[in-house]
Amino acid sequence: MKLTKEQVEKIMRTVIEKLKEKELVEMKSSEAKILERMTEAFLADLRAEDSLDREVEEILKGHSGEIDSQRLDYRKMFNIVKGKLARERGIIL
Repeated sequence: MKLTKEQVEKIMRTVIEKLKEKELVEMKSSEAKILERMTEAFLADLRAEDSLDREVEEILKGHSGEIDSQRLDYRKMFNIVKGKLARERGIIL
């Protein structure tokens, strides 16, 4: 699912509001700065996952003949390879 920066900002704004409501955080910076940093961190994670997805697609493309000949489920193989690469690289999905 692709999220726009505006959608991510809205999600992060909601998270900040809920944390403040429940008095779970004490803000030592401006709310705008916190929102900006949270948004950038979230977007960086999304970009890392997109990059991982492209890499998995390239790997599977190189094995498309085997996948077809053995009648393997592409989506299942995609998830297996993606999970393995994510674990190896310490990426939390």
